[in-house]
Amino acid sequence: MKPTLIRVLCLAALSMILLQDVSAQRGRVYHPRSGYGYAPHRGARVSFNFFAGPRTVYPYRGVNYHYYGGYYYRPYGSYLRVVAPPIGISINVLPRGYRNIYAGGAPYYYYGGTYYRQGSKKDTYDVVDAPMGASVPELPEDAKVVVINGQKLYELDGTYYKEDIRDNSEIWYTVVGKDGKVNTDDGSIDDQPEDNGPQIGDIVDKLPSDCRTVVVNGQKYFVSPDDIYYEEVVGKNTISYKIVGK
Repeated sequence: MKPTLIRVLCLAALSMILLQDVSAQRGRVYHPRSGYGYAPHRGARVSFNFFAGPRTVYPYRGVNYHYYGGYYYRPYGSYLRVVAPPIGISINVLPRGYRNIYAGGAPYYYYGGTYYRQGSKKDTYDVVDAPMGASVPELPEDAKVVVINGQKLYELDGTYYKEDIRDNSEIWYTVVGKDGKVNTDDGSIDDQPEDNGPQIGDIVDKLPSDCRTVVVNGQKYFVSPDDIYYEEVVGKNTISYKIVGK
């Protein structure tokens, strides 16, 4: 290979790395698997000047959620944080590139890990819980690989997905569990065995004593002395903590 060509390839690779690094600093990461291109990751902190265009504010249970490009942002003081939308919030326009899917014979709309159904009011769409058995062709990069009883699954916002290889060799992802309970073709797998202590997906009202605070990719977590990671969950007049890692 000629030296000039090598230099060109090296510069191209460096440019791609720098581009991805800048995007990550702005709260966006490139999602090659998901098909969403540049998309914000859960927990990313952004300023109010982050958005390239107008955004819509949807008040829900006392919180003004900022909606932009199919993703939701919650105010935290002087900045916004990318969050999973609360179940029940309604929007007026579905995000560009949404998918039409069916589960249990009922129609749903899917985008970026979020499921919608037609709202009770005209031209509204309600965020709903992931329907069991729903299959989608892509997941956001936020989905974490987990292994339960020797089986590889993906977890996102407490929902578990199993890879489903279609006849045309495409990989889809089917909802097989929620809230720590997983159903598979081999029967039911309980991801919360009583004799194994706290499990990922558990939500508790109080943190264990002597927890320390850490920040990972801009997201604050509380870590117990036995290395269990908790994420703060703010509800209506309540604060709880969800186990997100062990």
